Amino acid sequence: MKAITIDSLGEQSKFKLTEIDQPKPNDDEVLINIKAFSINPMDVAAKLGALNSPFPDNWSFPLVLGWDMSGIIVEVGSNITEYKVGDRVFGELRNDHAGNNGSYAEYCATDTSQLAKIPEKLSFAQAAALPIAGLTAYQAITESLDVQPEQHILIQGGAGGVGSIAVQVAKLRGAHVAATAGPAHIQMLQDLGVDQVINYHDVQPKDVLHDIDGVFDTVGDIEGGLATLRSDGKLITIAAQPTSEQLNGSQHVAFQFTHGTSKMLTELGGLIADGEVKQEVETLPFSAESVNNAQDRVGDRHVTGKLVITL
Repeated sequence: MKAITIDSLGEQSKFKLTEIDQPKPNDDEVLINIKAFSINPMDVAAKLGALNSPFPDNWSFPLVLGWDMSGIIVEVGSNITEYKVGDRVFGELRNDHAGNNGSYAEYCATDTSQLAKIPEKLSFAQAAALPIAGLTAYQAITESLDVQPEQHILIQGGAGGVGSIAVQVAKLRGAHVAATAGPAHIQMLQDLGVDQVINYHDVQPKDVLHDIDGVFDTVGDIEGGLATLRSDGKLITIAAQPTSEQLNGSQHVAFQFTHGTSKMLTELGGLIADGEVKQEVETLPFSAESVNNAQDRVGDRHVTGKLVITL
């Protein structure tokens, strides 16, 4: 099969188009003909060699990275009963997938723990943009922060792949939502229903927000988020490690380890299909050049929404 691979880890390593052996599903897995995959900050960290166990435990070179994907099931293991050949599916591969079994390829084999059927109204590109970013946002708002009606919530980094989903899910739960963004994304967030967009080029959140109920930090500014939070409020971060001082203060601070499920993927896909949550998706053709370009852009942290490679 065709795959986009790297031969080493590090900033200088470049992706290239390669022919490698197709992964073989075991009795508890399905084989998927991939139609689209998305590029996440986690992918960039993986390429740089910045991910710890269990991620690299089963890697080998040439290495196929990638976790988010959508496609069509072409083979099912003997123990699989909930899916059949021909099903359109999307999901996230195992953290410790084998070196030849990432999503930057024509095929992948995976178990079904983080797999769901694609709603009819969704394209492969839309579905591939959802798993990691969508599940991260969905878990943060519905579980980690457990956002309630009339609460005041700050999303730090509202225009990214995670933040743009989070602001909408928080609004659906009846919250008053503030979000930080650069000037190029102010209108976009206003169109998504954000109540207060803070241009971080001109003003700090702490200068305009006080006694916030909850903060979702996607940019790594824990201290800035805490400065807006009420004394017993909650901050959830996915972009920095809290210090012991922050963890032991009166405010609740935690790093979120996302644990997506098929049920959560189905719920999130339904929100997109019904038009209740909108996506910002940019598609690029399947090539090494596209992946190198997308990795660079995601690494610079100034992407609007999600970058998706289509096959």
